[in-house]
Amino acid sequence: MNSIQSQKKALRSEMMQKRRAMSAEDKAAADAAITALVMQQPEFTAAKQVMAYVSMPHEVGTHALLQGILDAGKTLGLPVCTPLTHTLTFYRLDSPDELQSGMYRIPVPPVTDDRKLTPDAETLVLVPMLAIDREGWRLGAGGGYYDRFLAAYGETVQVLGICYAENCVTALPHDRYDRRILRCVTEQKREEYNG
Repeated sequence: MNSIQSQKKALRSEMMQKRRAMSAEDKAAADAAITALVMQQPEFTAAKQVMAYVSMPHEVGTHALLQGILDAGKTLGLPVCTPLTHTLTFYRLDSPDELQSGMYRIPVPPVTDDRKLTPDAETLVLVPMLAIDREGWRLGAGGGYYDRFLAAYGETVQVLGICYAENCVTALPHDRYDRRILRCVTEQKREEYNG
């Protein structure tokens, strides 16, 4: 393991500890604030389809946000992981009732050809992260799924990161495979980073 990978591994543990230390009340309040702020963003208003994610306990909660996307009449896409290539493919979800258990026990929509979505200029992608720094470098879970997706589609789609304010840090280690996030929403405000 090289030094950047080992630094990232240590930071992931540190950020996960921070999240676990949040009280249920603080997390719920932060999740609600992030949901409201995301839905106020011009990228959200303009999007015809929103590619989001079903949150796990350590992530910014998205359950209310997913319902908000559907209620706004937008196409909701959720990622399905392909571990062999570490890639994401998004499929349409019409109702939370359709969710089923997928890879890594992450809930996924029905995976059928007619539900497969194509990222385009009217797509907003909401990117989860453990941390982000002042230049927009993101610390993810370590699989590289979103970095690969952004390498392929980042110039086509609108991208908005989601992160708790306490996980916004001064600097993060990064390598040539990492992709920067230029806009991020926390429970406190929208952050912009220079391109």
